[in-house]
Formats: sequence, structure tokens, C-alpha cells
Amino acid sequence: MSQSKELQDILAALKDGGKPRALATVIEAKGSTYRRAGARLLILEDGSTVGGVSGGCLEADICARSEDIAADGRPAVVTYDHTSDADLVFGLALGCNGVIRILVEPLLQGEIPAYLQAVENSLGSRRPLAVAVVVGCGGDLRHRSGERLWIGADNAIGGELGQSPYAERIVDDARMVLSSGRSELKTYGSGSGELEIFVEAIRPPLALIIFGAGHDAIPLADLAKRLGWDVTVVDGRPAYAARERFPMADEVRLCRADAVANEISLEGAGAAVVMNHNYHHDRAILAHLLHSPVSYIGMLGPRKRTQKMLEELAQDGLSLDEARLGRLHGPVGLDIGAETPEQVALSIIAEILAVSSDRSGAPLKYREAPIHDSRA
Repeated sequence: MSQSKELQDILAALKDGGKPRALATVIEAKGSTYRRAGARLLILEDGSTVGGVSGGCLEADICARSEDIAADGRPAVVTYDHTSDADLVFGLALGCNGVIRILVEPLLQGEIPAYLQAVENSLGSRRPLAVAVVVGCGGDLRHRSGERLWIGADNAIGGELGQSPYAERIVDDARMVLSSGRSELKTYGSGSGELEIFVEAIRPPLALIIFGAGHDAIPLADLAKRLGWDVTVVDGRPAYAARERFPMADEVRLCRADAVANEISLEGAGAAVVMNHNYHHDRAILAHLLHSPVSYIGMLGPRKRTQKMLEELAQDGLSLDEARLGRLHGPVGLDIGAETPEQVALSIIAEILAVSSDRSGAPLKYREAPIHDSRA
């Protein structure tokens, strides 16, 4: 999910007629590095870029290398080792204690590669995709860097790597990555040679539904969209549920609270925030959300207000087990001292991101595990 906004921007640049030179993709990052595997940088012919593979330290060097790689017409893997002082010699002076490997592939102008078309379809349909790409091949194996295989949630397989003698194993590993959401670097082979493949999990952007279109919903929708999330705003008041108030939203729906269950689809929604500022409307929507599979439910307002709703819903017969209540966040947001609508929006977005990433939301200075380790 973290890379979906970058992919959206890169695909938009390619479709808007930008003349591409090369695409750089981080395939491995060990130790302290700014970006992780899957980060991308699109280099256009005029030297402009979209995306990033570091905090700005490597981009100029990658752009310079991309000219020779594009002229050669063959992908290349570039390794930056920050674990020693060698980078000082080359003028990079990165200051990060890690190793990063980047696949740089030339792109043909006017043509979007088939795998990127599959990625675009995946993001558009809001379904995950796993993409395997050859990044190294030795011995007698006849594979070229950049050959790919991809598999979607429907198990449809594409790409020339499907003809590999290791295709069955690659597909099995791709399915595992598709399920776990964690990209991995894999090695296949025997005494005749080894095949190194980066298997990447590509997740659709998080879908956020905001129930309530008041003035405080505007910065929430805006910030969510800046992160590349899919944003839907729902309100029963025509003057509020207006496209001109939410030009950044993917969808603005006019719907009364008592009709939400029948008219608003929650399929694929990862988060919902209820902020109608109307007790009865919010309670009706909360009841519907608690029955749904939405993994994050945020309720704006004091804890006592939400607790009263829950007590009334329980009296009405709604089972409030641990699984349902564990998804509920009320008051919504992290405790950052937010006061203004913009600050409240930041608090809410930060909590949604923390929950969806299975993180605590606590200050990083108290984290003992590596910052980017999603398994810790």
C-alpha cells in the first residue's frame, strides 16, 4: 500500500505523454536506508523525475547512470553500500548505514510496459497484485534482467517469466507474497546457475469513507487524497454533499443516514470515519459499520458520546464482542493536541495509517526494532 501513490503518479506521468528514459526500482534495502524495496523513480528524457528511491541522496546519480543504461538498452542493477565510508569518496555522503540495490530499466517512449498496465488495472480495480522480476541470472540459465511474471487475486498469470523452468516455484512464492503483502527477494537454481528474483506485493490504495460533509471533513478528505487514498464522502444534506466542496474526493454521495445500509457499499473499504455531528445519524451509521468488515471505524466526538451509543445499540440487540469493538476508535485520532480542523484531520489520518500498518503510533524514539521492519 505504501507505494501505491508513487505508482499512481508514475502511471499518470507516462499516460500524460511524458517521454520516459528509465524506471528505477529498489529491489533490496538492508540496514538503515530512507526508502524500502518497491520504491520507484521514473526518469524522463528531459531529466525530470517522478517518485524517489531515497531522501534525495541517490536520485542525481541514478539519473546520470540512466543515460548509459538507456543507450545500452539493457536493465542494470546498481548497488550503493553505505556501510563504509566509500560513499564519501564518490561524493554521495549519504550518512545512512545500509545497503540498497536498485534495478534501472530503460523504457521505450510511447509504450507502457505490459506489467505496468497490469499494475494500473490492479490499482483501478482495487485488487492486489504480485509482480516477480528477474534481477540477476548466472550460469547456464537463459533469462534476462527485467523479465517478469505477475499474478492477481483472481489467480490470472501474465508475463514471459511464466515460461521459465522455475515458473511453478515462482508462482507459488508470488501467491505467498500476494497473501502476506510483504515483498521478498528470492533465489532459484542449482549447480548450473542461479536466478535472483524480486517478488513485489502491490496493494491498492486504502479506501476511506467519510460520513459527514461538514467543514471539518474537507481537510480530512484533502489530506487522505494527498496520500493517494481512495476517498468517498457521504452526507444526507444536499448543500453539504456537493462536488464543489470536495473536488479532491473520488466520490461524493448524497445519502440519508437511515439509507446508508442499502445505498453505500462498504466492499473494499479499509477505514470509515463518522463525523455527522448528529447523534442519531452517527448512531445509525455506527450500527451499520459494526456489522461490516471495515477494519477501522473512527467516531468523532467525546468518549462518553460513543459509549452511550454502544449502550443503546446493545439494548437494541447488537452483539458487541471483542472483534467488533476492537475495530472501533472513539474518540478518533492520535493524541497530538489537535484543535483546528486541519490538526484533527492530521490526527485521524495518522491513526488510520498506524492501524493499517499494524503500528502503535508511539514516538519512534521508543521503538527498539528497525523503523521499516513491519514484522516487529
